Amino acid sequence: MNTFNNIIDVWDYLDKIPKFQDKGASASNFGLEQITKFCRSIGDPQNSFPSIHVAGTNGKGTTCHLLEAVYRKADYKTGLFTSPHLFRYHERFRINGEEVQDELILKFFQSYSKELEEVQLTYFEISTALAFWIFEKEEVDIAIIETGLGGRLDSTNIIDSEASIITSIGLDHQEILGATEAEIAKEKAGIIKSGKPVVLGNITRENEFVISGIAEKKSAKAFKVRELIPEFDKGLFSLKNESLSVQTQLMEEVNKWNLAAVYQTVKVLSDKFPASEYQLLKAFEEFKGVPARFEKLDVSKNWYFSGAHNVQALTSTMQTIDDFEEDAVFIFSIMKDKLVPEVIEIIEEINPVFYYELNTHRAASFKDIKQRISVEKIDENSYKSILKEFETSLVIFTGSFYFYSTVKRWVSNC
Repeated sequence: MNTFNNIIDVWDYLDKIPKFQDKGASASNFGLEQITKFCRSIGDPQNSFPSIHVAGTNGKGTTCHLLEAVYRKADYKTGLFTSPHLFRYHERFRINGEEVQDELILKFFQSYSKELEEVQLTYFEISTALAFWIFEKEEVDIAIIETGLGGRLDSTNIIDSEASIITSIGLDHQEILGATEAEIAKEKAGIIKSGKPVVLGNITRENEFVISGIAEKKSAKAFKVRELIPEFDKGLFSLKNESLSVQTQLMEEVNKWNLAAVYQTVKVLSDKFPASEYQLLKAFEEFKGVPARFEKLDVSKNWYFSGAHNVQALTSTMQTIDDFEEDAVFIFSIMKDKLVPEVIEIIEEINPVFYYELNTHRAASFKDIKQRISVEKIDENSYKSILKEFETSLVIFTGSFYFYSTVKRWVSNC
C-alpha cells in the first residue's frame, strides 16, 4: 500500500500516473464507473455542496474564474476546480480564490490511501475526487466545477449541479468526442441535469438546436446568451437587451460571450444565490483575466501569451492581434493532435514564425512543423538572442498551455 508521510510522497505518487499532456486519450478514462465507486467509498463528497458545472470547447476556464469572482464578491464562500494547472498542482483547487495548501492535499492522500489502492483512478479522476473532498471539508457555499474533456463521460459529471453552462462548441478532441460539431455538442450537453437550467454561450444556432433538444428531454430550461446581444469594444462590455455596460480589463472580444454567460447564470440562480447587479459589475470590472489567456507578460513590453490550441481559440487570438497597429512576431508550440489543416492554414498567413518543441510525447516536433509551415526554430540556446531582437515588437506566444511555464521563465530571464 502507498504510504504518504509527507507532500513529496504525494507528488511522487502523482508523477508516476500517466497524464493527458503526455499520453493524450490513453491517460484518460471516459466513463463514470471508477470515479463513482471511489467517491462512494469516501462518502460521496460531491453531494455535500451546491455547484455550477461548466463545459465547452473554449472559454470554460475564464467563465469559471469569472463566476467564482462574482459569487466571492457577493460574500459566498466559493470553491473552484479547474484544469490543467500551469505551474503547481494546487492551482486546480481554490477556496475563495486562494490555492489550497499542501496540508489539505496531504490529508486527503493519507486518509484514503487504502481506497486509492483498491480503485485505480486516472490523474484527472484523482484530482476531481480531491476537489470534491476539499469542497466538502471546507464547507463551501457554492463550487464552480470545470469539466476536463467533453461532458457526458467526464469524471466531474457525477455532481448534481444547480445549473450548467456550455460556453462554446468547436472541433477539438474529435477522436474522443465525435467527428462533427453536432456530435461534440451532444457530448457536452451530457452535463445538463434534469429540471436544472442550462446557459448556452457562443453557440451556433445548429448546435443550439442539438443542445436544446437534449435539455427539453430533461425538462431543463435553456437560456441562450445570444438573445442578450452581448457587445465588446476595447474592453467595454455591454448587453444591448439589458441596458448594461461595464469597462473590463479583458482584451479578446470573445470574452463578451463568457461575461454574458456569467451574467445570465447569476440571474437564473438569483433565487438560490442572490447577488446584486452592483456586485456582479464590480467583479467584472476588477477581474484581471486568467493566466495564459491573452495575458500581458511584461509591463514594459508588448509581449502576450494566448493559450490558443485549436481553430476557434486561434481565430480569436488573430482577431485581437488585428486591433494592434503593428505586425506580430509569432512564437508557438503545439501538440501533434492539434496540428489540423485549419490551424496550419491560419499560421501560414503569419510572418515571422518561430517554433519551440516541447519535451513531451504528444508535442509536434520541429520537423513536423517545418514540413508544413515556413518556420524558424527557437530553443533553450537561442531564445535570449531571438527575444532581444524583438524586445520592442509585438510578440505573441501561443499554442499549447503546456508552453506557458517555459515562456514565463524566458521572459523573467530577458
